[in-house]
Formats: sequence, structure tokens, C-alpha cells
Amino acid sequence: MAVIPEEIVKLSGKGLFTTVNIRAENGHVDRAFAIEFENELEEEWTLSDSQGNIHIVYYNKDILCPQIVYGWSRLSDFYGFKGDHNILFRGQAFPRLPS
Repeated sequence: MAVIPEEIVKLSGKGLFTTVNIRAENGHVDRAFAIEFENELEEEWTLSDSQGNIHIVYYNKDILCPQIVYGWSRLSDFYGFKGDHNILFRGQAFPRLPS
């Protein structure tokens, strides 16, 4: 099932967190966000931007050191990030897709 960016943007926000892009392999997830939504966060995240670009990244589900562990460097390359950038994420609640 394809995810449509316009539909993602219409959903109400469940939580916000920021991360700093430090041209590293992993992206750091706000620990308070990880703890608050621990039981809802899946390993695979679908990210959508305001231009309709879709990216899949993977989260380590570790509340002590929460990170995006796969796909982060591709985001840096795609957007041409150089140096440090603050990035704001808005969490959404998604129903689980049938297997």
C-alpha cells in the first residue's frame, strides 16, 4: 500500500521532536519523544516532506539512545545538507498495514 504525502500532512500531529543533522550515519531522536511514544513507534518510519518526497528510515527502538539507524545518510545526500541542521519532525499515528 503506497503512502500518499498529501494524506500524511492532513493527519493530526501526535508529537513533535527535533533532531540535529550532524553529517553522521545516524540521526538522533529526542529521548522524551521516544519515551512518550515508546509503545507506538515502529522500526520502519515513512517520512514525507512538504514537496511530496517520501523517504523510508529505520528507528532502533532504544529509549536510552534513540536513533534513526538506517536511511539517515540518504536524507543528508538527498537534501544536500552540509554541516549541522535542525530538523523538526511531526509524529503521526498510522494504522498497522496488514501483512
